[in-house]
Amino acid sequence: MRIPRHFAPAVLLGVLALAGCEGGTETDDSAPATTPTATPTASAGPTASPTATATATPDPVVPALHGRTFEQAGAELTRQDISAARLTAAAQHKDVTLPRDHDGWYVCDTRPGRGTRLAADATVTVRLAKDYSDCTTSFHGYLHQKNDPAYVPPRTAAPKPTATRAPAPAPTKAPAKAPTKPAGGSMTTCSDGKQGYACTSNGHPVVDGQFCPKADRGRTLMATNRTMVTCSYDPSITPYRWQ
Repeated sequence: MRIPRHFAPAVLLGVLALAGCEGGTETDDSAPATTPTATPTASAGPTASPTATATATPDPVVPALHGRTFEQAGAELTRQDISAARLTAAAQHKDVTLPRDHDGWYVCDTRPGRGTRLAADATVTVRLAKDYSDCTTSFHGYLHQKNDPAYVPPRTAAPKPTATRAPAPAPTKAPAKAPTKPAGGSMTTCSDGKQGYACTSNGHPVVDGQFCPKADRGRTLMATNRTMVTCSYDPSITPYRWQ
């Protein structure tokens, strides 16, 4: 059969197309068949959610208690959110016994000290004195120096002997003079208008046994009884008289 020339190219293309289809359908029995494998794909895991972190509460700080009374110290701890039951007391001095009722006693010292962090199981010990001024008084830990075993009292000097005056010797009384009648002698009138054998310095007749003035001490004159008398000391009556 003769194909017209203008159909020849179309026929050739049809043949080639059939040949290609047949070649594509042939399989090689000697080559093993490959099984398609699934490629794992990465999957997003569960996202961790953020957890809240608890903030630890810091330990409280020991407040300033020096100079307060024990009762005021307990109130200050309570104000600082510290239980007053954690407050203990002791005497500041070794020779002082702390009474049961010591709310009015004053804080001299604190253990632990001011500004120290106080652990949960720790206590605050305050040392007390009845008078605030006693806080600064200490003799090796004792309030009274005499109670300190190391105290040595100063030696007391022996008292000086008191000078005693020796008693004055008892004056000896002049022996009584025997009346003597002097030879001669005449009466005279003294300034007081009275007569006598002699006149005293103040103008009176000299009379045996009477007082004599100071100016006549030691003088010897004739008394009205015509005896010689001296103005001398007589402790039995008056210091000086005519005798």
